[in-house]
Amino acid sequence: MPTASEQPPADGSAPSRSQPPPTVYRSPAGEAELRALYDKVLASLPFPHEERLVQTASFGTVLVMAAGPEGTTPLVIWHGMGAPSPFMLDFFKPLVESGRFRVYCADFPAQAGSRSEDPVEHEAFNHDTGRWCLEVLQALKLAGRDAPSGPPPLHIGLSFGGATLLDLAVVAPESIRAAALVVPGGLLAMDGWGVMLKVLLPSLLYRLLPCRWTGRLAMSPMVDEPDRDMSFILLSWRHIVRYPQLPGGQGGFTSKQLRNFRAPALVIAAEHDCFWPGKATAAAAERSLPGCRTVVLPGAKHLPAQHHMEGTNKRLLGFFEEVVSGKARPRDVPAAPLAAEE
Repeated sequence: MPTASEQPPADGSAPSRSQPPPTVYRSPAGEAELRALYDKVLASLPFPHEERLVQTASFGTVLVMAAGPEGTTPLVIWHGMGAPSPFMLDFFKPLVESGRFRVYCADFPAQAGSRSEDPVEHEAFNHDTGRWCLEVLQALKLAGRDAPSGPPPLHIGLSFGGATLLDLAVVAPESIRAAALVVPGGLLAMDGWGVMLKVLLPSLLYRLLPCRWTGRLAMSPMVDEPDRDMSFILLSWRHIVRYPQLPGGQGGFTSKQLRNFRAPALVIAAEHDCFWPGKATAAAAERSLPGCRTVVLPGAKHLPAQHHMEGTNKRLLGFFEEVVSGKARPRDVPAAPLAAEE
């Protein structure tokens, strides 16, 4: 449970933001290595893209990548832990190359290689992350009074970005036309001991003894193809001091918190996800997001194999096409006895 200092103000206003800036990197050399990888992935993207620095009202400067034809349907991607914008544009490349979307991805502050600068750390229980998302959308003129008339953007949240998107759904559900959550956090609690044994301890061993064998050992529980180039994960383990708090905390968002979010939702989980197992994630999604669609990728881990990602991109494209065409309607969320929930 959050402490009194972690609870949002009773009047719903933004909390005081007086924390010091978080330390992200172990050394300037490590920071340089992660930024070089960021630039390498960005340079490898096979389609035109642009970088925009936008100023938010409360959360500093944010770097946003944009790709795809201007004037098409806006699609916002909220990225996974340590995998900022260039990696997301690469993961979801078929959506960019479809020519049907103007795709935006904002670098979350205080993550590996991120170009965004926020002077303080986001609090898990104060909805700082959801407010940050909303202010990014407002700065891009995708939400708020300066947004053009018409429906709000489509959204994808991957892993940590799933919890990020759910926090936005709590803060400003009206800013989401449809939500696709891919191997998402934010729906159920992690198995702390399991993650420690399967991921944290092997990653610590890799940091102490970095080599191919320890890297493969640490990657195997979370990646379908551990020999695939996942440099961004390995470099993060070596060079990052700490990671941002998961929005909403480790227990996940409840149906009570998400009761005002009624947009169409698709949840794609991985059967053998070491953080949020697929069947449990799908069941939690059906409780917290009544009427959502759920898919469990058979045999997949948290970072699925290439063929799973190809299928995932096809599902996302089909889902968003239904939303844009009007075939996917807002979820009919039944009234629930919320008083029984904690």
